[in-house]
Amino acid sequence: MKDRIVEGIRDFFVDNSPGVIKFLIVLVVGYLAIRLLTYIFGKSKVMKKLDPTIFALISGLVRFFLYVAYLIIILSLLGIPMTTFIAMLSALGLAIALALQGNLSNFASTLMLLTFKPFKVGDFIESQNNIGTVKDIQLLFTHILTPENKKIIIPNSELINSRITNYTSEENRRIDFVFSASYDDDVEEVKDIIMEIVDKHPLILKEPLPVVRLSGHALNSLDYDVKVWGHKDNFWSIKYDMYEQVRAEFLKRNITIPYSQHTLWMNER
Repeated sequence: MKDRIVEGIRDFFVDNSPGVIKFLIVLVVGYLAIRLLTYIFGKSKVMKKLDPTIFALISGLVRFFLYVAYLIIILSLLGIPMTTFIAMLSALGLAIALALQGNLSNFASTLMLLTFKPFKVGDFIESQNNIGTVKDIQLLFTHILTPENKKIIIPNSELINSRITNYTSEENRRIDFVFSASYDDDVEEVKDIIMEIVDKHPLILKEPLPVVRLSGHALNSLDYDVKVWGHKDNFWSIKYDMYEQVRAEFLKRNITIPYSQHTLWMNER
């Protein structure tokens, strides 16, 4: 039985040797051609300038269509009617599209995110009450790492349809403060103390000019608006430093930091 099978295979290859050789040549050459084309495509100057995620997406699509064309050629050599194959491929594509409607929406949203670039990897953003640093933009989802080191995975279709606040898209940010002092303290003295702290801080920018102004008459205090500018990477350092230094200087200069007080009158009978 084994000998008959071996003999039958040998006869097949002998009788169809031209077609077999042609098939093997196309099989090997086609595979090597796809590898070469994808390599050249990936090394092109245009592709190197693209965002890594867009590069991966386009490379995957090019490779997919090359392999589809390769498969069609192979099947045609085997004598399989192309109309049947194309009909099967169309039906399969339709079934996949229906099954993956949500993912296709995410995929289309990814293309829009990568085209319009409301944020990039490394930006600190807020969307739908989620806030954190963008760690990765994938084909269907975006990964955000919160300040508490929690990883949030957001579908790209939700991101593209929501309001996005990008805190680090610009190099410099404004930091706003409200400091309070007593009604009994001299307004100009309070403003001068705050401005001295601002002028001496090495991370606060000189331009745009800082603002220190009396902004409100509260129930127990006078409130002072302070607006300064700093590099986005120094935002939290400036914020914490200002709170600490203003309090320390107010105490040193005998500026009263007011707080709510209640007077209780007791009627003794």
